[in-house]
Amino acid sequence: IGEAGNPYLMPMTANQFDLALEWYFADVGSLTTTFFYKELKDYFINGTYSTDITNNGVTNSVEVSAPINGEEGSVKGFEIAYQQFFDMLPSPFDGLGIQANYTYIDSEGNPNSNVNGETTDTTVNVSFDDLPLQSLSKHTYNIVGIYEKDKIAARLAYNWRSDYLVTTRDVITTLPI
Repeated sequence: IGEAGNPYLMPMTANQFDLALEWYFADVGSLTTTFFYKELKDYFINGTYSTDITNNGVTNSVEVSAPINGEEGSVKGFEIAYQQFFDMLPSPFDGLGIQANYTYIDSEGNPNSNVNGETTDTTVNVSFDDLPLQSLSKHTYNIVGIYEKDKIAARLAYNWRSDYLVTTRDVITTLPI
């Protein structure tokens, strides 16, 4: 197996639907919720394809590990976000604020292009037809302390995300990670 790029990738396309609800409870505060659904086509995944390579007049078919197009997939979920400045505090603390959000994502459509996964005992046929899309965590949240007053602006953020699919096909085991 060799590794290469793939100049034959089709562009990824999506039909997207979003619904947002926003509540501005103060001049300096809001609570929002967004629901989303995305239908994907030709998204990018790690996979393999065969190509002919000629070396010293001899042509051999070689399997190449490269980005390939997935067929169809979907991403659906929601986000809840809160933001507020505490302008009721005495100066200079009236520039303090907070931003926080939580996102839930459910994705599908990622097959493992090589179903011959190796274990430590023997080669077995393992099919992974219902994997999530790569790099998308099911749960994500962020919390940000903010300060904005006059010419001073500062942010202190903490971000967290749950486990996610790194690749559909590991180079050594050919199993998902």
